[in-house]
Amino acid sequence: MFGNAEKKIEKLIRKGKWEDLSKKFLAANAETRLILAEQCGKSNEPGVNSVLNKLLRDPDERVQLAAVKSIGITGTDHEVAQLQWLLSNTSEDKKELVSALHDSISKVRGKR
Repeated sequence: MFGNAEKKIEKLIRKGKWEDLSKKFLAANAETRLILAEQCGKSNEPGVNSVLNKLLRDPDERVQLAAVKSIGITGTDHEVAQLQWLLSNTSEDKKELVSALHDSISKVRGKR
C-alpha cells in the first residue's frame, strides 16, 4: 500500500500539484504523512516548502522529524524562521528532533 501512496505523492510533487497534495495527504494517516515529508525532501520544486511547513506542526514526531530533515535540503531563509519557532517550542528531552532542527537551520543558512 505504501509503495502506491509513495508513487502518487511523487507524481503530484513532480507536477507541482500542491493543493492536491495538501487535500489528499495532509489529513492522511501518519505513515502517509511521513512518506509525504520524505518525498518533499527529494524535490527541488519550491512548492514543497509550503507542504513541509505544515508538516512541521504535525502531531506525530516522526513526521515532524522527516519534515525538518527535508527542509534542511529544500529550505530557504523563510523556513529558517519556521525551524527556529519549532525549536523554541520543542522540549529539550526530544533530543533527535532538537538535533535535526539545529542541523537543518545550519544547512539552510549555509546556502546563502
